Amino acid sequence: MAGSAKRKRRRYRWLLLVPVAYVLVINHAVRRFGGDAHPLSVLRMSEKTGALARLALHSIRHIWNSDCQDTEPFVRRAARAAGIPESFAVSVAKAESGFRSHSISSTGAMGVMQLMPRTAWSYGVVDPFDPEDNAGGGTRYRAALWQRYRGDRMRVAAAYNAGERGVPKKGALRVPSSTLSYAAHVSRLAKRETSRASAVDCLTSPLVITASTH
Repeated sequence: MAGSAKRKRRRYRWLLLVPVAYVLVINHAVRRFGGDAHPLSVLRMSEKTGALARLALHSIRHIWNSDCQDTEPFVRRAARAAGIPESFAVSVAKAESGFRSHSISSTGAMGVMQLMPRTAWSYGVVDPFDPEDNAGGGTRYRAALWQRYRGDRMRVAAAYNAGERGVPKKGALRVPSSTLSYAAHVSRLAKRETSRASAVDCLTSPLVITASTH
């Protein structure tokens, strides 16, 4: 009897180790793709697991595809199609993923624009790790926020980060400090990108010399 009880306890210990091992493996994989998930975090496990599964499927389908390496052109093209400033779209992509198409966050957000599964589905994204598909969906979502907040960049960035439910259309912007810092960071990046683009335009504009009539 005593031996049987010991064997049962040993079996239960092994069964308890299975979910712990699962959590460790998932969070380690997410950290490998850019997330900062705690090794023992059980938050958003379904989102993180789903993101890793979709990345595996994407990798199988695009073994020889190099489009995932240079993603900025897709973001710019999507911004022009959606009618929002390129500088703002590029700044969000830079802040969200650093333009890494295979990025996964600690909450399970995916790709260049870091789309959550529900957002990706809502905006017609089939493969969130395809940079063109992801940039298109993320920019369409941002265009909807742009219209909702009438081009208020701080509010658009805050809503993109934390969801529009927590961001009022007007009045004081009372959001978590992390969201406020994110929005300010995106706004600074957008200003810098606008200044850089203006400088490039000045350098590449043709020089017109008019003949003097005197």
